[in-house]
Amino acid sequence: MPENQLPANRKVIIRRAGGPDRLLLVDAPMPECAADEVVIRNEAVGVAFADVLIREGLYPGVPLPATPGYEVVGIVISKGQAVEGVEIGARVAALTVHRGYARYVNVPAAWVVAVPPTLDSATAASLVLNGLTAIQMLTRSVSLQSTQSILVWGAAGGVGSILLDLARHFGVTAYGVASGARTEFVAHKGAVPIDRSEGDVAETLRRYAPTGVDAVFDGVGGPNIAVSQRCLNEGGMVVMFGIQGGLVGGRRKWVHLVRAFLGSPRYTAFGITKSNRGLKGYMVEPLARQFPDRYRSDLTAMFELAACGAIAPQVDEILPMSKVAEAHRRINEGTHQGKIVLDPAN
Repeated sequence: MPENQLPANRKVIIRRAGGPDRLLLVDAPMPECAADEVVIRNEAVGVAFADVLIREGLYPGVPLPATPGYEVVGIVISKGQAVEGVEIGARVAALTVHRGYARYVNVPAAWVVAVPPTLDSATAASLVLNGLTAIQMLTRSVSLQSTQSILVWGAAGGVGSILLDLARHFGVTAYGVASGARTEFVAHKGAVPIDRSEGDVAETLRRYAPTGVDAVFDGVGGPNIAVSQRCLNEGGMVVMFGIQGGLVGGRRKWVHLVRAFLGSPRYTAFGITKSNRGLKGYMVEPLARQFPDRYRSDLTAMFELAACGAIAPQVDEILPMSKVAEAHRRINEGTHQGKIVLDPAN
């Protein structure tokens, strides 16, 4: 086929909820650019657990059919007439929430953040959602000044591994929950590995930290929250940022979703007061929309930390977008270390 007959754009679409086989790569028109938007030619697209929730029809506010893709990095090829401060040809990152699995995507200019020239696109993509989540939980959900020790669930994953990097950078003692060979990765990040396959995590933690830790970052949710609370010291805080416990192998199972809901701890005002421990949730999108300046400054800070080598975000694998189903299967299996990234140009 002559080059001038090639499709202008390619994107992934999910028409019905289900497994990785529901991810279809299709031809698509070029996105239109509104007055306050830019069009980005994507170079790297992160694969996130939130994309799995979209695929399963469980992500709030994103009905199917939909194109997943929470984070992108690429080159600005056009911009709206009202856009200032973003130039055509600039390499930028953006939090898209969905629509990111595409060669070209339009995003509001307010959500665009410049990428340092020394940072490759795949590494930058690993920081947009995961890095932003990690730094905001550690510096805004809890007080970094009064946090000397943390426990991280899923410590070998995208968010968890960056939390370990940040803890090391800020001089915070970190304990990372993983299993099997992934505990070696946790140790390599400078944290104390807690192998969840060897028994009760709270009991194991107490061998190292008898009084507990200042903060626990829990992406599992459901009944796991009660375990996390047992890991806290007096005045500690659990920050919940996911519901992975409601899925099995990356697939929604209603019995597990119901069990996760029913198994979640119940609270009363007196019980919370008596416990001297806190619980709060974190979700990146609404916080970014409410505080866009924080979003841009925090993501810029993550890029700068990575560019100077203060943190070392892990890119597990870069796959062509045609292998998006394989990327989701790996996310489902939970065997990856760090971030899986799609190359939309391939």
